[in-house]
Amino acid sequence: MARQVEIEINSLQDTGQDEIEFSSQLTGKLYYRNGVYYLKYEEVLEGLEGTKTTLKIKEDAVTLIRRGKVGGTQKFISEQKTSFDYQTPYGKLPLEIEVERLKVDTTEQAGEIIIKYSLYEQQRLVSCNQLNITYKE
Repeated sequence: MARQVEIEINSLQDTGQDEIEFSSQLTGKLYYRNGVYYLKYEEVLEGLEGTKTTLKIKEDAVTLIRRGKVGGTQKFISEQKTSFDYQTPYGKLPLEIEVERLKVDTTEQAGEIIIKYSLYEQQRLVSCNQLNITYKE
């Protein structure tokens, strides 16, 4: 059964020239199936409006799935590098992420996810990022 939850997302992106912070608070739904939590919400950040996001949350991995104006499936696995195609209105952009730190603490009432990772395009470092997501009933 889906539970309505309040979600807070804080993101810090360091490009080496600029530090960009994003913060949003929104309402979403939390499901629990077969040992996996699913956190679903609609993006509110400029440029992502109307994009539906699902976080598939396991103890050792988080998968971020976006569908809408932009799309893609990003897998965050501790101390691993993974590839994905980021679909934009202008075409696909092949990217890689390398996770330095992944902390997952989730229950049906509340949860916290911390992901520290680097983003690469064609083996060139684009940015160092920290993503903090919390939710509560």
